[in-house]
This record gives sequence, structure tokens and C-alpha cells, in this order.
Amino acid sequence: MKLNLAWLKARLLAPSRQIRWKIIAPYAILTLVLAAGGTFMATRMVTGSLEERFENQLAEAARVTSDAVVRREREHLELVRGISFTEGVAAAIREQNQSALARLIEPLAANSRAELVEVVNLDGQRVFGLRLSEAGTFEYEAFSGDGDRSPWSVVDRVLRENVDALGDKYAQIAATEEGYALYTSGPIFQDDALVGVALVGSRLDSFLPVAKSEALADITVYDFEGAPIATTFAATGEGGEADLTPAAAVTSGLDTPGAIRETKTLFGREFDLLYGELVIRDEAVGIYSVGLPRSFILNAAVTARWQLGLLFAVATVAVLVTGWLLARGLTAPLLQLVRVAKAVTGGDLTARSNIRMRDEVGQLAESFDKMTERLQKQHLSTILALTSAIDARDPNTAGHSARVGQLAVTIGKELGLPESQLQHLEIGGYLHDIGKIGVRDSVLLKAGSLTPEERELIENHPRIGLEILAPVELAPEVVAFVSGHHEKLDGSGYPHGWSGEEVSIIARIATIADIYDALTTARPYREAMSVDEALEIMSREVAEAKLDAHVYATFQGLVPRWEWRRHTDPDLQGFRLTDQQLPNAA
Repeated sequence: MKLNLAWLKARLLAPSRQIRWKIIAPYAILTLVLAAGGTFMATRMVTGSLEERFENQLAEAARVTSDAVVRREREHLELVRGISFTEGVAAAIREQNQSALARLIEPLAANSRAELVEVVNLDGQRVFGLRLSEAGTFEYEAFSGDGDRSPWSVVDRVLRENVDALGDKYAQIAATEEGYALYTSGPIFQDDALVGVALVGSRLDSFLPVAKSEALADITVYDFEGAPIATTFAATGEGGEADLTPAAAVTSGLDTPGAIRETKTLFGREFDLLYGELVIRDEAVGIYSVGLPRSFILNAAVTARWQLGLLFAVATVAVLVTGWLLARGLTAPLLQLVRVAKAVTGGDLTARSNIRMRDEVGQLAESFDKMTERLQKQHLSTILALTSAIDARDPNTAGHSARVGQLAVTIGKELGLPESQLQHLEIGGYLHDIGKIGVRDSVLLKAGSLTPEERELIENHPRIGLEILAPVELAPEVVAFVSGHHEKLDGSGYPHGWSGEEVSIIARIATIADIYDALTTARPYREAMSVDEALEIMSREVAEAKLDAHVYATFQGLVPRWEWRRHTDPDLQGFRLTDQQLPNAA
């Protein structure tokens, strides 16, 4: 009887351990209940009307912004006319009398509250300029200096005495010492002869906030290539810097009738942007957009949903609770497995899911961890085999690659690098001298001094190593180790001659580990140095800004511990071919 109950219990519990039942059963029921009622009602009652209101608000904001620009341009025109008709201005321009220009123009500028006023001569050179010292005040400061305005279209057209259907006044957005500004230009005559150009401008960074307060939307102005030049959006937010550049379809479609709308994610929030040409005097001077957060629609939708009644509210809570329980039981381990799979795909064979469950997810995770462990062992075995080949090629440096790899790992641990980086340091150390396989024995094992040609061959071994390893998909950190273990911060290293920030933290660690082991190991051309002698040489290179001071200081602190391990760990002694008696050739 007990056996039958156990069998029945096992049969009943079997579906609950299968992930398909955990997902299908609860959501199938909830979908049937909610799809027929709440979703249909909420979508029909809320979304349509709110979207229409949102579009109307965007269109109104665009209209208000355009009107604000037109009003500001009219204010500019009034001041341009005032300057042009003020007696004495033309004569002062001819005489380049700046004090007279200041006396005549400053009262007009203060009365109009203009931000920027300039007077340009017939060569397009600024004769006199005024700028508002501080927003909200009527204090101006004069400026002149070098100011070639002849490239500006508003100046060039006036100097050419062009007259269109609207007259001889023109507008343009121009880049100045004050930043981007909206300028209006007009001619200044004396006895029917053109003597100069009057320019009145408003800085966009001060004008746009005023327009925003009227439009109740954020405003951005772009040049004709679509590059943003001024905006009321904050420079940075929770999501970092905002990319305000419109899509290519936006700028190319502005010459067709109708407004262009785009949805962008800025600072972690969705905004709808409505684009249009900034038109002054029937001529486009730039591109602008107005933006509103879509949270307006979402918040209004949430408010409206409460009106659907208690039934929909209870159903929503049920969905949330069920979703939370399912996410806790299923989503978390699945996401963990996905993260580990991506890490392994990226070359981090140390990653493990550590998921312990009795369902299919647990079985999959366990199999995946075992597979990754086997891959890691096979990978390291292959690397160690290559290291043995290097040691067998140059018995004088047996164990050098293994020691460099392990020393680099030890330094990396002290620096707080993550486990994945430590694995790359180890593999990079094992492989860093693989390029020496491509160097002739007569050069590699030479006991005397090297000729310049032989030294060039030796110094080229990192490049050879990269060519050997090119078919292998190694992590960028491993490649950096092999490529940069002879680079110096001052550019005196080889083979690339990198300097400063070009030398990555991986290469900085590699250089110190390689130099130390090379100095304390006997070579065909010299005896091994003592620890103190090696540290003295390396300290000089730190003082000469060749080695990273922080990495070296970290390395110095672990030298005693490393030396003990170096002399006691057999794995650091390297691979040596045993002496074998080979049969003599007949």
C-alpha cells in the first residue's frame, strides 16, 4: 500500500517538476480571463483618446516654438531698423569710431533687451559689438577684435545688396564666440550708399529655455546635417549622455509635406520628438524638434484603468503575484544560465551557473557546468602543451612561460582583477613567448652578443606569436598579453612602440612579470641575477616612467611569497626533454 502511495505521489508531482507545466498552466488560465475583459476594455477606452491628446499637445508645442522664434526675429528686425536709421551710425562705421557706435547703439540695445549686437563693415569685418553681460540685467560690454563675418550668408547677401520678395533683411543660425545664436541682418546706408551691416542676435542657450516655458516641451535645434547644436534637455541624466541625433530618415524627409515624428529613449525614458524646419521669412534656417515624455500616456492610462472596476484590479494583482512567483522560481535561474553561457562564449571558461534544481533547468545547468569544466581543462591542457614545446625549444628558460603566467595571476589578484581576467593572464603568460618558435636556434640560443639583424629577429617574436595564434579564437586580453609583454610606457618597448594609455593594464602586468623572471633566470649570455639586483633594475625603469608604478608597487609587496613558491612548486620548473640514447645511423 505504501509503495502504491509513493508511486501515485511521484506521478502526481512529476508534472510540477517540468518547466512547461510551470509556465503553461497558470498563464493559460489568466490569459483566458483577462484577455476577454480587462485588456480589451483598457485598450479601447484609454489608448486611442490619450494618443490623440498627446499628438495634439506635440503639435501645439511645435507651433508655439515656431511662433516664439518668429517673435524673436521681429524684435531683431525692429532693432536692426533702429540701428540703420539712427543718425550718426553710418558715419561712425566709415570712421570706425567705436566710442561713437557704443554711444549710439547701446541705448537701442538696452531698450530692446538684445543679447548680441554687431556692426560689420563692407569687408565683412566686425567694427563694433555689444553683448549682454548677464541675463536679466541691462549691462552691456563692448567687444571688437577679429571677427570675420563675411562667410555668413546673412552678411554676404546684404553686402551683395540682394533684395528678395520680403526685403533686404535676412536671418541665420550661426556659430560665434558666444556659441550658436539666431542672427538677423540688415543694411546700413549713408546717402543711398551701403556702408555696413547691422546684426542682432540671440544666443540659443538662453532663448530656448524661454521658448520651453511657453511650449511646455523640451526643444532641440539642429543644423541641416542633423547635428544637435542647442537643446533644453539636460546634458546628462541617470542613463548617461543623451543621443539627440535624429535618424537619417528624419532629415531627408523634412522637405516633404507633413510633420515627422520619432520615438527616442533619453535618460532611460521614452520621448516622442516632433521635427520640423525652422522657417524665418519664408526660408529655412535650421531644423528643430519638440519632445514630450511618453510617460504622460502611461500615467494617464494607469489612472483610467482604475475606473474599470474592482474585478480588473484584482485580476491585475493576481497576474503580478503569479508572475513574481514564476520569476522567482524560473526566470532567475534561466537568466543566470544565460549570463554564464554568454560569459563562456566570450572566452571566460571559469564561469559556472551553480544552479541546483531538480527540474529540467537544473539538469541543463548541471550538464552545462560539467561541459564548461571539461572545456576549461582541455583548453588549459592544450595551452600547457604549447608551453612545453616552448620550454623544449629553449631549455635555458624552462618554466619561464609558466612562471610568468602564474606571477601575472598573482599580481592580478593583488590588484583586484576579476576571475575571468585572471584566467586570461594565466593563458597569456603561458603563450607569451610562443613566437620564439619562429626564431632560429642559432639566434635564440646564442651565448654571445646579438647583431642588429639578430636582435631584430628576437624583438619580432611577439608579432610571430600573434601570427601563430591568429587562427585561434583567443580573448582580447590574451592577445594583449602576447602582443604587449615587451612594451614600455615611454614608448621604448617593442615591437609596437606603444606608450601611455596605449599600454593596457594586461600588458603592464605582463611586462613586469616577464622582466622579473627573465632577470632572475640564467640565460646563455649571462648568469641569473639576485632578487635585489633585479628589483634595483626594475625600480630604475619605474623612475624613468618605463614601468607602471602602481603595478610595480603591488608586485614588490608579494616578491617574498612568490620567491618561496617559485623554488618549491614543481609546476614552475618547466618541461625538459630527458636524455635519451638514440641509435647511431648505420
